[in-house]
Amino acid sequence: MTVVLLMAASTAPASATDSEVLQEVLDRLGTLSTSFDRFSDAVLAISVTRLDTRESASFRGDERFGPASAVKAVWVLAAIENSGVEAVEPIEYDAIYRSNDVAAGVAIDLAGGLDSINAYIHGLGMNDTDFYEWNYPREHIRRSSTFPGPARGRNLTTTDDLVTFWRLVADGLVLDRPGRASFLAWTTGLKGGADANRIVARLPIEVAAKAAFKSGWLPIGREWQLAGTDEEPGEIIILTGRGVSVGAGIITVPGGPSYVIAVTAYDGRSWAGMTTWVEYSSCVVYSVIAEEPMACSTSRDPGDIALHRSPPTGALESVVVRHGFVVVDGWAADPDAWWASTLVQVTVDGVPFGGMIAAVPGDAADLSAPRFHRMLLAEASPGNHEVCAFARNDGGGSVVAMGCRTVAVTG
Repeated sequence: MTVVLLMAASTAPASATDSEVLQEVLDRLGTLSTSFDRFSDAVLAISVTRLDTRESASFRGDERFGPASAVKAVWVLAAIENSGVEAVEPIEYDAIYRSNDVAAGVAIDLAGGLDSINAYIHGLGMNDTDFYEWNYPREHIRRSSTFPGPARGRNLTTTDDLVTFWRLVADGLVLDRPGRASFLAWTTGLKGGADANRIVARLPIEVAAKAAFKSGWLPIGREWQLAGTDEEPGEIIILTGRGVSVGAGIITVPGGPSYVIAVTAYDGRSWAGMTTWVEYSSCVVYSVIAEEPMACSTSRDPGDIALHRSPPTGALESVVVRHGFVVVDGWAADPDAWWASTLVQVTVDGVPFGGMIAAVPGDAADLSAPRFHRMLLAEASPGNHEVCAFARNDGGGSVVAMGCRTVAVTG
């Protein structure tokens, strides 16, 4: 029996390094992100660095946004650096746990003012972060020498810069030992209010309780006061498209690696979409780094994430005949099913053949291309046969074609 493969073999996905795996994950999250806020132009960004391997990845990590309260951790650390732990301790609980705006203003003062903070963080490599003003309490307006900056009334940062900040904290490259220990103690654990814990909300509770992080949020419709003058207060506006949900910090896998992550969704009109994006993305990254299958989506997620409508992708890579039996190999990945099996149906000459085949990721290294392999238990008759593969959406709906091969069997 002679078997002739009439279609050229497709290129198999390259084996992934840790950085490539992380980047693949973030790119897939970016592709899915429109499902969280399909009725506006929300911007979504995420950056990650593993502390053991130094592998890193980012999606829109260099785009600047208004960070809301996430930067209060930066101000508290700068205050410790400038004034010492004892001076900052009276306001740390209010500034970090309660995210109190007036306490954050005191932290700015203890750090030497906004200009001093800007100089300090630029020296740390946070070159795309700038603080222009802080108007709390309303009668005490703090401004930098570069006020009003490129976005009047808003401070700016990036997820890349937030990851840089928390990585330096984790490495012990900022503050002396007592100061660093105090800062980590103040930022570790669950904070007050559900919004304050978005970045750890879907992680195992024992992981969330030991994470050092700070979140920020500015719901759509909240009042925002533009800076005014000494004689006239700034105009009060109602934000209709400038909400932000952001979280950043250090997360440790029990018995495994630690990593730094920053996630944000901003300038969208769906508050539920933006906040659940932060929760969902953080959970997916944890699942991949921990190599622990987790169900990160919930029924309350908006859009196609909750309904699992995102179409799978894949490829039928080879079809051979051994002793008269057809053997297929390939890969298939459903963006909604990070660790679950993606089911594949094979047809021979248009007829479903051999039942469903599971394409299963064995570990994080093949997360982007879970493999399937099957010998179809029926002997092929002489002649040409078209063998095709289709991936089934894990949420139901139409199957997706992944390619066909033609084999010639001669007896």
